[in-house]
Amino acid sequence: MINDLLEMAEVESDNFEPEFELVEITQLLNETKEMMMPAALEKRLSFDADYSSANLFVQTDKTRLQHVLLNLLTNAIKFTEKGKIEIGYKAVYYQRKLGIEIFVSDTGIGMSEEFKRKIFQEFAHEDGFSEINPTSTGLGMVIVKRIVEKLGGEITFESSKGRGSEFFIRLPLRVNKL
Repeated sequence: MINDLLEMAEVESDNFEPEFELVEITQLLNETKEMMMPAALEKRLSFDADYSSANLFVQTDKTRLQHVLLNLLTNAIKFTEKGKIEIGYKAVYYQRKLGIEIFVSDTGIGMSEEFKRKIFQEFAHEDGFSEINPTSTGLGMVIVKRIVEKLGGEITFESSKGRGSEFFIRLPLRVNKL
């Protein structure tokens, strides 16, 4: 809880400055997937990757973006009892320019309509989630949203109770021309 509160204060601070660098998305997603694979395997979940094309680069803060992805994947694994987790990306138009959409999806328990309306609010919890996630502060998704916005992007999602969730992060893109 203390870590979430400290991180929230940092993200809200005027001193929060992302350290932008050119990041190869396939490599970042592979590294992130490898970090989360043991947790998925422990629950006997399938963990797939869908990379639409190679050599896509984005100007972003690699550490912060990976933190966002780790948070989304942790939630996906935590709230999925059977089925699969998937991570991937594709090129899209974002803010009238070429962009990238990174997604994290699961076949987990999904969210109620009520919770979907407040998921990005501080201290929000889904009814019944405290049994699955008793240490949750309700700040994780708020932090994720604020980091993505500081990176110049947006986060959206789709979810159905009992069918899972899919989160989409859209960021400006730079293409590496070989």
